This record gives sequence, structure tokens and C-alpha cells, in this order.
Amino acid sequence: MKRTLITFVVFLVFATFAKPQTGRFLLVGGGSEKNGANSWNVPAYKWAVQGKRVAVIGASTGSLAPYLKQYCGASFAREFGVSSRDSADSQILYDTLKTYDVIFFRGGDQYDYYRFYKDTKLQQAAQELFAKGGTLAGTSAGMHILSSVVFTAKNGTVYPYEAIENPQNGYMTLADDFFDFFPGFIFDTHFSERARFGRLAGFLAKYHLDHQLMLTGLGMDDMTCMTVDENRIGTVYGTGCANIFNFTDPFSLNGTKLLHPGLQVKQLIQGCTYNFNTAEVTIPTLDRLLPTNEMEETGNFTLLASGGNTLSNNTAMLNDLVNLSGNLSDQVLLMTGNENTAQTFKNQLITLGLPDVDVFLMNNTNGSNTALADKINAAGKLLFVANTTEALIDFLTTPNGELLKSRLHSPGIIAAFAGDDARFAGKIVVDNYYTELASWYGELTFSPGFGMLRNSMIMPNTYFHADFYENTATAIPYGMATDTLRYGIWLTAKNYLKVQPIDGKTTLFGYGQHPIMILRNEGGAAALVTQTGSGSSSATPRMEAGFEQLTLSFVDETLPYILGTTDASALDENANKVFFKLSGNPVSDVLLVETNFSSYDWKIVDSMGRFIKGGHAQNSIMPLSLSYLSSGIYSIQLKETATGKIVSSKFIKL
Repeated sequence: MKRTLITFVVFLVFATFAKPQTGRFLLVGGGSEKNGANSWNVPAYKWAVQGKRVAVIGASTGSLAPYLKQYCGASFAREFGVSSRDSADSQILYDTLKTYDVIFFRGGDQYDYYRFYKDTKLQQAAQELFAKGGTLAGTSAGMHILSSVVFTAKNGTVYPYEAIENPQNGYMTLADDFFDFFPGFIFDTHFSERARFGRLAGFLAKYHLDHQLMLTGLGMDDMTCMTVDENRIGTVYGTGCANIFNFTDPFSLNGTKLLHPGLQVKQLIQGCTYNFNTAEVTIPTLDRLLPTNEMEETGNFTLLASGGNTLSNNTAMLNDLVNLSGNLSDQVLLMTGNENTAQTFKNQLITLGLPDVDVFLMNNTNGSNTALADKINAAGKLLFVANTTEALIDFLTTPNGELLKSRLHSPGIIAAFAGDDARFAGKIVVDNYYTELASWYGELTFSPGFGMLRNSMIMPNTYFHADFYENTATAIPYGMATDTLRYGIWLTAKNYLKVQPIDGKTTLFGYGQHPIMILRNEGGAAALVTQTGSGSSSATPRMEAGFEQLTLSFVDETLPYILGTTDASALDENANKVFFKLSGNPVSDVLLVETNFSSYDWKIVDSMGRFIKGGHAQNSIMPLSLSYLSSGIYSIQLKETATGKIVSSKFIKL
């Protein structure tokens, strides 16, 4: 009995000391730190370093250590420039790091960190610090190395268009023999800023194809971070999103092109949490419900849309228009905003076999042109080239504009949109995306399109230039959140889409060197980012949106995508039409809401999507006193009680 008791006591002592202790993490997507107490990073950085001794590690030194002490409450902070294996494996460095509470890997080149620090005393010191409850932090390249599978950048960086064109290309260098803090994860940074959603998918694809293992991807936006506590609960801070990518279906390749039927994506903004053990999320900041899961594209027509503007970008789509869609005898009408560009496209169409092509400028002057009206009515195929949104908006107010929109929704019509004109085929059109930092400064603009795809928006030229990557990456989810859309479609200069009815289904095919990238909102909650870089409420937040559940697909002609069930009757603009009208807009006091809903809930949100006021009504005419609102742009949303149909409109409060 005595021996048994001693054994039990020894076991308890051993269990107490053998129980692994785990520390904490600060994962930062990059970007410059700010000084204000309410800035994007200071609260999270304080969580990590306040009252602690912090060692900042990099291949070179900088000013992060004094910043952490001055603005984030570190009791002591020191920069360590560790630029060789010998220095990383130094006993002196190891002994010194043992005296610190936090190791913070700065930005830089992660291949330097991988080749210099792997299997050295520096790595050992970091692992031991974490094991005894310390904190490990990393920003940009420093965050990359903390996942168990690492993009090492051994051969240099890899761009997202390279990753989707060939996830097995020579720049896709992954390793799984460094740190093992996040088993089954791979990290990426500067996510929306550099449109890396395609790159992270490429990382997941390459590892899956090479090892038949399924990773989880975490893509962190710049000026965005996540604290991860001892229980592995991550909390998001900052101006953008923490993007979680999961998948269950395997990746495949068509040649070298990346294909996948649908990755599960969560875009978590400030205040949301993620459990690294269970994959559960909490979404207190996602405050708007987007019931899009019953929305379908029902068009009984053929739609072609390319992602690039030049004639060489469009030769395959033009051949499809002439020889693979409809008949050679179909009359073709080319609507343009630039006669010189239109002439080059017309010449190509004639080279491909057409006897002639009618060309008209899409402008206000032609809005009442009877000859154009005759051509619109007679056309079997329409092509849109080099038009502007301003001209489109003006033209749509004219009789021929109304006629053209109606014709585009006619069963059997064939319409093609080249490059930037591809936007017009969707419900909404994004503009100003060729202005650097437009999304960051809240300067993207949106307006109505032709609505051939009535629940979708299209972003062409996605990878036109790195200066505009954030604009093209964020415009899609932001537009989907603000206008309650089901689908967002990214095109590049190396592909085009074709939507047509196949066996009663509205089916999308992709052609070219790049897959078509389709984002689908699964009908959950969403919200717009409100945190600014400085924390100032007078600054404009960047144009990013958080989502509870999205699906991201990479498709082509071998993996078509079903957008809905074809329903020719749904194309009748008067069928099941919802009547919704605002009178007195802009409004100084009373806004008059008119609708054919007999019972509905209503709510008002501000330009950032924040809820202001709501209620229930059973009157087809509802006066709303808005004297309590300050001047600005707002939206009112109605949801019909019986069907759940939602309509919304913006209004201006004077």
C-alpha cells in the first residue's frame, strides 16, 4: 500500500511538471505601425508586449524595438540583427534570448529567416520561450515563418496570377521543417493589398497535390493582426480581414491551371475570433444578414465577357462570338465609346467571317437615334467595347438605352463585353479602380449596370498592375456586401467567361490560361470595416467587408459552374416585379416610402453599414421622419414578411 501511494505521488509530481505549457502569438499581416492608443495595432501590440522584455529579431535592425517600448508598454526592447547561421547558432544569443518574454520577428525576407534560423539555437530559444508561456510575434515575413508549412520564397516571391496559372511553378517553394506551432496551417500576409487570395489557394493546391494533405490557409491583410491566447483563440484587430481558407474537395489541374469547385472562406474583421483548435468563429462585428442563398441567375441568353482590353486579349472571345455562338447570319451590333478601338475590333470580326458589323457610339446623342433603335431590335449579337460608366449611365436614361437594356434580357440574345466593359453585364459597376489606393481611401464608386447577371458583379483586369491590386481584390466582396449580391466574378487579361443555358441550368464556362475566380456569398452575416489606421473616427475606413461564409471557386470549361436554374419567364421585367420608390429624396425631414409589400420589416443603415433604426410596417405608403439623422448618405432596406424578398435604396439626408 505504501509503495502504491509513493508511486501515485511521484506520478502526480511528474504529471504536474510534464504538462506542456503553451504561450501566445501575435500574427501581423504587415504595414506600418501607428502611435495612437486607438490605432489599428496598439491595443493588440500592448496585449503582446506590455510589461515584457521584447527581443526584436531580423536579418537587419530597425526602429521597432523603441516603438514597442514608447507606445506599447514594453518594459524593455532590443533589436537583434541576425544575418547568418553562425550568429543564429550563437550560444551568447541563445543565453541572451532566454532572458526575454517576447520574441518578435520583424518583416523582411522569410527565406533569410528560413535558411539562417532553421535548426539553430535561435529556433531553440523561440521554442523554449513559447513552451514556458512566452509570446511569439511576427509581422509580414516574420508572420510567414510561424506557420507549420511555410512559403519560403527561396526563389523569390510568387505573384497570384502565377499561382493560379500553375501552382507547381518554380517560385512556389513550400517547406514543413521549421517551426511547428500551427500544425496544418500555412500563412500569407499583405493579403488584399497584393490580391493574394489566388496565391493562398495556390499554396493549398501545391501542398495538397504534392502530399495529399489538406491545409488551412490564413491570409492576413496589411495593417491587420490577430492575437492568439493560451487557449489558441485568435482575436482580430485592424483595418482589414483575417481570411480563413478551408477545403474538403481535392484540387485539380487542367494542364497547369488551378481548379477547385469551392474553398470555404471566412473573412473576419476586428472583434471576430477564430479557434485554432476547433475552427469555430464568433462574429459579433458582422451585423448585416445577406440572405442570398436563394438568389439565382436565371437568364436564358448567352453572355461572353473577357478580362482584358486589348484586341489580343479578346481574339478567343471574338472567335467564340462569331463562330461558336449563334449563327454567322446573326446581325452584329457593336456599341462603343471609342471609334478607333471599335474599328480594330470590327476588322477582327470581319476577318473571322462576318460580312459586316454595325458600329454606334453609346452616348446621349444616339439615345433617340431611330436607325440605332432599328439595329438594336434586329441584332442577334451585341458587342460592347471601350465604353465608360458615365456614358452608360447617360445612355440608359434615353429611349434607346431602355430598349438596349430590354434587348439584353431577351431570351436567345448573345452579348459580349470586352475587358472593362465586362463590368456592365452585372447588377452593379465598380469604378475608379485605376486610381492607386482608391479602396484604401474609400474612393471606389459603384453604379447600376445592365443586370444581365442580376445577382452578380464582375471585376475585369484583376491583375492589370500591382498598384491597383487592392482595388480589384476588395471591390468584389465590398460590392457584394453593400448591394446584397450572390456572386462576385474576377476576370484577368488571360481569360474570358461564357454563360449560357445548358439542360435548364445557367452555366458558366471559363476559357484561357487562367481560371475564372468566383466568390459566392452563402447567405450569412457580413459587415464593413470601420477601424481606421490611426483610429480616428473622422478618417475614412478602407473598403473591405467581413463575411461569415463565402465559397471561392476556380473554374474553366472542364469544371463549369452552375449559377442557377434557367427560367425564361424570370426575364420578363414585369413578372413578379417589386415596386419600391422613395419620394422626397434628398430628404430634409420626411422620406416617403412606397412599395407593393403588404407587410415588411425596414431598417436604415449609414454609409458604413452600421444599423441606425428599424421597425415593422404594414402600409404600402410609409412616411418616415428623419429629422434625427445628421447630413450624409444612408440606405433603407425593406424585407417582405411573406417571401423574405429584400429591396434597398440609398438616400441623401440634407
